[in-house]
Amino acid sequence: MKKIFLILLATIVMLQAWTIQDDPYYKHKKSQFQMLSQNTKYTTVMLGDSITDEGQWDELLDNPLVQNRGISGDTTQGVLQRLDSTNKSIKQVFIMIGVNDIMRGKEAAEVYLNYLKIINFFQDRNIKVYIQSTLFIGEKRAENFNPKIEELNKKLEAFAKENSITFINLNPIFAPNKMLKKEFTFDDLHLNGAAYKLWAQEIKKYF
Repeated sequence: MKKIFLILLATIVMLQAWTIQDDPYYKHKKSQFQMLSQNTKYTTVMLGDSITDEGQWDELLDNPLVQNRGISGDTTQGVLQRLDSTNKSIKQVFIMIGVNDIMRGKEAAEVYLNYLKIINFFQDRNIKVYIQSTLFIGEKRAENFNPKIEELNKKLEAFAKENSITFINLNPIFAPNKMLKKEFTFDDLHLNGAAYKLWAQEIKKYF
């Protein structure tokens, strides 16, 4: 029993020490974004983690000026570390981030503070911010994480209201019972084609 406990303890310590910046995929994507940061073609950024990364946004929104800046596995801290690769031509940004923070044990209050730093970065540059709700997780993973996701969303929505920022609540569409509906996912976390179609329809009104 003692050996098992020590193995579990070592695993927990290792996970706590690991950050998204250690991930090769993150490093490769970040370096690519930095290399492309001088491109002045784009006016809109979709910013987030794998849920954003997996969207074919230029096609979904029928808009070649939309740039995908999602990185699979990313966290609020990871986003903060790559904001310097934001293109100078950007006029608006749609943000969805936070679920990976929570799944790695972060408290909603800590994620929220990082989120505010991201928002401030864009507002300081006169870039219009749209806060998209962090999506609830499906049934198999919901119990441990969805209460924190709900807490984060409440904080973000209140901040948006107080500061005249648009908060786009996608959860009534994808998770009306505070749980990602099975019809929109194959793994209780990521979205399928039907979900992306609805998501795109919801945010087209802001273009």
